[in-house]
Amino acid sequence: MSLDIHMDYEYPDGQSVDFYGFEVVEFYLKRLLLYYSDYALNIRLLYGMIVACIITMMVLFVLFMRRIRRTRNRQREFDSARKNLHDGFYQILISGTKPQVKDLELACDMTLDRITLYRPETLSKLISEICMDLSRELDYIPNAEPLCSLTGVKGFYERSLASAHRVLFTLQNLVNMQIPVNEGLLAVYINHYDNNIRHMARMCHVISSNSDPYRYFLDDLNEKQGLWRFMMLHRLFGWVLANERQMPQFLILAEKVQNEESVAFLIQEVAYWGTEQEKASLHKLFLSPNYRYRAAALHAVAILRDKSQEKAAIDTFEQQPETIRQEVLKAVYAINSGQYTDFFVRAYRTSALKQTREVALNCLYSYGRDGRRTFELLRGEVLENESDRMLMDQIDAMGILNQLRMF
Repeated sequence: MSLDIHMDYEYPDGQSVDFYGFEVVEFYLKRLLLYYSDYALNIRLLYGMIVACIITMMVLFVLFMRRIRRTRNRQREFDSARKNLHDGFYQILISGTKPQVKDLELACDMTLDRITLYRPETLSKLISEICMDLSRELDYIPNAEPLCSLTGVKGFYERSLASAHRVLFTLQNLVNMQIPVNEGLLAVYINHYDNNIRHMARMCHVISSNSDPYRYFLDDLNEKQGLWRFMMLHRLFGWVLANERQMPQFLILAEKVQNEESVAFLIQEVAYWGTEQEKASLHKLFLSPNYRYRAAALHAVAILRDKSQEKAAIDTFEQQPETIRQEVLKAVYAINSGQYTDFFVRAYRTSALKQTREVALNCLYSYGRDGRRTFELLRGEVLENESDRMLMDQIDAMGILNQLRMF
């Protein structure tokens, strides 16, 4: 007698079982765990770490390749935008009239719809690049804001501020291109904990506010400043003047600021943007208790080439320390009235510091025909003094080289 046992399994295709979704993962995970179940715990952990590292490297490789691909696509788009739009954007930016849509389309030989097919980030980068090139020649670029409005770049910046996306980059572009935005968008950043964001937001507030643009100036200038901020403030004042906005009162503001670097900066800015009254009163700072303020005032007078304050600078020469004496000499040379050749000679003969005597001789050498003639007479007097003769020969040689470079 025999016992015949038959078990009949029915599969969907007669040969295999279909797995769906997580059932596949669960199946292979159980097989994997079963395969390593006989190994010691430390061996299993080691294999697990190796598998995790392999998976991590694969994920990172995919992300890296995606990033490279995205970067290349963006660079190709930017190169295309620069090729097709650079000259048109340049014409719009330097135009003396506010552009309309038809002006932009005519300059670019392209419809606005085609222009805006480029991503706002790409157009922003192109406009910013052109503006940076123009800023070497112009203190104020009149059509940056209209161009950004027409191309959607301004809207892109506003959305970035509203969503807190790349805030510092956005604020830098707004200040560099001097584009006003809604003050409400700046409210979050004006008192931001990050110094750079806070300072940029407050400079943008000057551009955007008509009621109280200099509300935060005193607080900002009392903080430690970087050179970049003074440069941006200088360009900002150029925009304020070009747009016929109210300029700050530099010397009055300087009296309230405690930071010495900021005060010196404000004094020098008088030469560029100050009122006539402020410019005429710079000589009052020639004997300021702070030596840095004296140097800043002398530098401002040199920039102005103000002959009316030249005599006041010379009269303070004997009361100045050696470093400030050099600034007085440079200021008189910059004004270049041609009346004070004897002043340089006296400074050369009476100054104890070698650097001051060298500055006096340099100024004398280039102080017109009378200065050059007097320089040669002095060289004849110091033939027996080897160090002074060598110094004058060096100045003469440098002067000849500079003349040759001009040809």
